[in-house]
Amino acid sequence: MTKILVTGSTGIGGAVAAWLGERALTVGRHGRIRADLSSLEQTSQAAEEIAASHDRLDAIVCCAGVFTMRAALTGEGLERAYVLNYLSRFLLIGRLLPLLPPDGRVVLVASAGRYRDTSANRTWGMGVAGRTQFANDLYAVELAARHPSLSVACVYPGLVATRVFRDATGVPAALRWVMDALQQRIGASPESAARGPVRLAIGPRFASGFYGPSAKPLTVPARVRDGRRTELWAESEELTTRVRSQG
Repeated sequence: MTKILVTGSTGIGGAVAAWLGERALTVGRHGRIRADLSSLEQTSQAAEEIAASHDRLDAIVCCAGVFTMRAALTGEGLERAYVLNYLSRFLLIGRLLPLLPPDGRVVLVASAGRYRDTSANRTWGMGVAGRTQFANDLYAVELAARHPSLSVACVYPGLVATRVFRDATGVPAALRWVMDALQQRIGASPESAARGPVRLAIGPRFASGFYGPSAKPLTVPARVRDGRRTELWAESEELTTRVRSQG
């Protein structure tokens, strides 16, 4: 049976897992594999558990994430949103690449080019969220370049009626209320938004790149194609290796 690893067991991740049924192997706080993906140590342990119990994955679909406008440090001394939205993905995928076939698939649910270059550390404001999303953009393009036989997609699902704004930190209460009300009123359902990632995970083979709602191809911005992809990769390797060795 085709086996698809899905991070995030609520929101879009939960809907993706529901579409996939028995093919889904979920990872997260409430997943089949329990892990706090804002912890690199727990992410590493989850990767070890998966590798020990599975000899093959057909695709990896990363949906776990958070929206925040205020930086907060984890017990490992890293910015929580950056780890949850990006760095745990880098670690998990890197550890599990040997389980993917040469023509395997990696699907990153993120913002797919909607943020400008926000690589610098920020402690407050949209730059906190933007840094995590731009890192996903760079990573998707660099992963595809390093592993050209893989199909790698960075997917923007559109506005989706999840709890992402309701649970956001660092956002003024009035603004959070307005954003959540708008999201619930006009946002697509998680079940609808999940169709694009599911199609990319199990549908016809696709070209690596950026995709929008319903898996519509998007243009990869020049700031991503020509961005600091190799530098980000090296920094990510250094961070994940250092934290894991300290653990």
